[in-house]
Amino acid sequence: MSAKTVEATVAVTLESGDETTAGTLYATGDDLSFRYDVDYIHRQDSFDLFPSLPRSLAPFFFSGLGPFSDSAPDRWGRKILARSLKRIRVSESEYLFGVNDLTRQGAIRYCIEGRPVAGDEGVPVLANLPELLNTADAVEQNRDVSDVSLRRLYRATGSLGGARPKASVTDQGSLWLAKFPKPDGDEWDVIGWEAVTLEIARMANIDVPEHQTLTIKDTDGRNRTVLLTKRFDRRPAPSAEAMTRIPYMSALTALESSDGVGGDWLDLAEFTRRSGGDTGELWRRAMFGAAIGNLDDHMRNHGYLRCGNGWKLSPAFDMNPEPYDAAVPDVHQIALFGDAEVSMGKLLADDCLELFGVSRKYAEQWSKTLRSALSQAVPRAAMRRIDAQSINLMSERFSAAIRSLE
Repeated sequence: MSAKTVEATVAVTLESGDETTAGTLYATGDDLSFRYDVDYIHRQDSFDLFPSLPRSLAPFFFSGLGPFSDSAPDRWGRKILARSLKRIRVSESEYLFGVNDLTRQGAIRYCIEGRPVAGDEGVPVLANLPELLNTADAVEQNRDVSDVSLRRLYRATGSLGGARPKASVTDQGSLWLAKFPKPDGDEWDVIGWEAVTLEIARMANIDVPEHQTLTIKDTDGRNRTVLLTKRFDRRPAPSAEAMTRIPYMSALTALESSDGVGGDWLDLAEFTRRSGGDTGELWRRAMFGAAIGNLDDHMRNHGYLRCGNGWKLSPAFDMNPEPYDAAVPDVHQIALFGDAEVSMGKLLADDCLELFGVSRKYAEQWSKTLRSALSQAVPRAAMRRIDAQSINLMSERFSAAIRSLE
């Protein structure tokens, strides 16, 4: 039996904050096709939704979600939706249209018969975090959980990327991403260290989202740390419905790549430069990632926001240090000139600085700023009451980075 074709209007928010129809999406199981609306093409303020979708009257065809994957769930969201549907097989279009419209990443919206897809789901508030955490724990441990609780968790998860449990919540007119600790299996306080990483990244003049941590008691009475980061693809408003959406795309989409392919800082620098972004900021992030051993720096963990007539780097996110082992080289997801063993030394080489448009003088000055920020990692971890084992596991990572910058 052939899959049914679903026709959905694709809307996007423009620089002015106005929303307009950009085109029509046709979804058949795992395959998509898209055609721009003629009126959208002729608008002076329109833009290509993605680099792989230049404005044209010709249709585009994709096996899978293609560039629309940024507005679909990643591993965690897929896990929740498949379980809530009680099915092993869920089509790509079902994943795409199953996302809560209010929490969907970026400024793309889908409407069927004039109504936003999954547009009446609502968004949990900060007070719902204990329930969401407990449901996430149950899913991670494959325990029984009610259909109602599963649905609440999924409507909060939406198109958020990654495999770690997470949810979107509203608080004081802003949309926040809540990242949960796993109930078991982590060798160190991953959430606590991610919070510290955001703090020291800001000290190093790297743009990061507003963030905070909360301590929540789970059903077993344990204190659990939850990291909250403000969603940078929304402008604050009294309600989630009233928030203005900001166009966003991952680096994966920007470079017209696909999951598992990897990437190269060379390509990211070229796209950032062409799009009017700050290649110096990109270099700082590459250096910071090399310093802390942020090995899971794949292309979905970097992104761009629409700004004027181009795309600027989004605030940095999902940066996590790894324990240091001098005998094992760091192998990153994003390579440098084809070499996945990215290091600060290689990023400070003349040819690399030229690629990013960074002067030797600036590189040396900023390296001192980075060294100062890294020296605050362990004290900040202690201030956050991260446990001694987690601090001991990670301390040599920062000590080694500081030594290499001397």
